[in-house]
Amino acid sequence: MPPDDGHDQTAVRILVVEDEIFIAMEIERALMSSGFEVLGPVGSIEDALRLLHREQPHAAVLDVTLRDGKVTPVAVLLRSQGVPFVLASAEGRELTESGFFQGVTNLGKPTDMPRMIGEIRRLLS
Repeated sequence: MPPDDGHDQTAVRILVVEDEIFIAMEIERALMSSGFEVLGPVGSIEDALRLLHREQPHAAVLDVTLRDGKVTPVAVLLRSQGVPFVLASAEGRELTESGFFQGVTNLGKPTDMPRMIGEIRRLLS
């Protein structure tokens, strides 16, 4: 029998990268109440990259503009690992119409939590 490290080995892990603490807590609460395990939340690119070198999420929710820059390095690493993600950003539609984030769902802010859960489930199916 494997040792109990406090983590449910069957739980679906969702990385949350959001630098506004109250929004991060709201996203975390919605994910946990829907049965997901939350990695983070983390509020910086540096913390997200450090976490990704220790843990492998199944999916992620990313804010685009963090206190230390754009979340692009995190998104690049997630893509290289085959981890799908959604954005929860106040930035407009032009964000996902061209460039690196083209075709990625932007849930916007304020984020509709039931829609977020539905999008994550869709990504994981």
